[in-house]
Amino acid sequence: MEETTALGDMNANMVLLGFLIMLVCQDIVAIRAFKRNVREGILCAMVPGYILFYASREETKQVKPVIGWLVGLTVLLMGFMR
Repeated sequence: MEETTALGDMNANMVLLGFLIMLVCQDIVAIRAFKRNVREGILCAMVPGYILFYASREETKQVKPVIGWLVGLTVLLMGFMR
């Protein structure tokens, strides 16, 4: 019984950590997008997958925040697995 509780706590922590990593990286991209265009900034801040499109374009090439966002997504998904 104790082992399943500890595993559940670890999964919850991984979900929270992954979400926080994604949120920070998404905000970094959104702030940079707001400096270029308000519409792009709002889309980056509100639509989670939009940063993959925005950051991969040639004129706004941003690799590190996108890698961080993908790492956060991986940690979040690993937290949902049992």
